[in-house]
Amino acid sequence: MYLSMQLVILVLVSTIHAQSENISYANLAELLLSTTTKSPPSDPLQRVMHKFSLYEHEVLPLMNRLDSVGQKVKWLRHVFSPRRTLLVIDMQNDFITGSLAVDDAEDIVNPIAELTNDDAWNQVIYSQDWHPKDHISFFSNVDSRPLDPTWLSEHPGRVTMFEEVVFKRYPPYAQVLWPDHCVQGSDGAKFHPNITSPKKTKIIQKGANPMIDSYSAFFDNTGMQGSGSTGLKEMVKGSTEVVVVGLAMDYCVGYTSLHSLELGYPTTLLRDMTRPVKIQTGEDMLAMVREGGGQVTTWNSWRKELEDWQRAKDVAEFFIANTGVLENMSMLTTMALFAFILIM
Repeated sequence: MYLSMQLVILVLVSTIHAQSENISYANLAELLLSTTTKSPPSDPLQRVMHKFSLYEHEVLPLMNRLDSVGQKVKWLRHVFSPRRTLLVIDMQNDFITGSLAVDDAEDIVNPIAELTNDDAWNQVIYSQDWHPKDHISFFSNVDSRPLDPTWLSEHPGRVTMFEEVVFKRYPPYAQVLWPDHCVQGSDGAKFHPNITSPKKTKIIQKGANPMIDSYSAFFDNTGMQGSGSTGLKEMVKGSTEVVVVGLAMDYCVGYTSLHSLELGYPTTLLRDMTRPVKIQTGEDMLAMVREGGGQVTTWNSWRKELEDWQRAKDVAEFFIANTGVLENMSMLTTMALFAFILIM
């Protein structure tokens, strides 16, 4: 607002001066342009004030707090040199029209294809579920591995599709049983034909270990720090923000978002660019992402807020709250996994 007032006064004074000196409006416009397009100040505080048209007292306390926890430089990079990574999760045939199709998944195919070409992204990374035929998550393989005796005693009767069982191992391993899907080399594992591959696109594959599932595009479902790393952690290094879209909201999109938050990245889940397996578990997952410090919004809202001061403040608060977050890595996702199991 302060800078806007200065500009109005400058225009009025210059117009009066132009009239008295008989300067044409064309020359006046050139004069104003040269006056108002000076390079922004180099001092970080002044640069923030200049960018958002703020007074010092509106910025300095926040920057001091960032500085006190060693996060000021990281926040300034987010504001002035953003490197945004878009993660497109599991947009594969089996999840859209195949054996494990998510309701209304086809509705987001073209919108996601369009947003991948937006100039907001420094890089776009696709994840691909990539299961062997004997994968532990397949209902067809449930008799291939022993179930936990304690779980069996508490769950008499026939095991059914989509049921969560517990396999015998140490520690016991809980797993939802799904239809065979995204088998390596199959048509169902291919990306939907309308999903484009813009420049700077990369692909990571997950779920290739037959003994463990991998909802997150970062790590597997053990909840152990760094277990089953897909290499995505290294690929997103240097990002100032991670945005997650794809399938499905309550599983792979949600857990990818939680792991991104654990790694210390400001993370946004675009709820209009994903669909849940179940509406209620989808809403539960969105709540977990918010509780973890993530943003849940729509594509249009996120795009409009990129240069917004409130958004910059929210990111600053995230950095302050998550100082040293890597020391506690995996705790958030482990807790969320147990909570999610309880509500299934």
